[in-house]
Amino acid sequence: MSLLRGFAASLSVLLLVVLATSQTPPLVEGALWPELRCEAPAAGTAADGQRRGSYRPRLLDQVGPVPPVALLMPVEGARVADVHPSYGDPRGGGTRSHEGVDIMAPRGTPVRAAAPGFVTRVDADAVSVTIIGDGGIRYFYTHFDSLPEGLTEGQPVDVDTIIGFVGNTGNAAATAPHLHFGVYYGGLGDWCGWVPVDPLPWLVDRES
Repeated sequence: MSLLRGFAASLSVLLLVVLATSQTPPLVEGALWPELRCEAPAAGTAADGQRRGSYRPRLLDQVGPVPPVALLMPVEGARVADVHPSYGDPRGGGTRSHEGVDIMAPRGTPVRAAAPGFVTRVDADAVSVTIIGDGGIRYFYTHFDSLPEGLTEGQPVDVDTIIGFVGNTGNAAATAPHLHFGVYYGGLGDWCGWVPVDPLPWLVDRES
């Protein structure tokens, strides 16, 4: 199983590196990407279906061109081996698929960024946070019970930054507390695209 997961992770990373480098022109110091407004996925809905909110891809000029080779477990105390592989599972009575993984944890458990980047959206209604990182990868965290005071859009974060606390807000009210963690990249030539990938093969445990 570990060999299969490692192989799947290698393939996922290779694919994203190729996609990112083929789409990303050389970064020029001081250059800004066009001031386009793009919609982020609604909490728990398919990214190509209902959408709301926005982020500004101008932050792309502040991240590197190549995606990370691994993502750190975002939920404090959780282990990758305990995460159910729910990516792609049917949701909403089969009308959509699950675009991420659910990481179960007690309410109030701290959540840290899985990769460094910049906060592109803080959605207080669904208690969600979206971060953009190297390679233009978007990280979507939702169902928080609460957010840390002072977390703002445009703020840089690293893998030690607490971005929220586990809960079951939004459409997860009937479930046990957990973090929904989604990973997305833009389609070819589309900085505003939300193409989902399974984050589980990327995840690695934090050092205890």
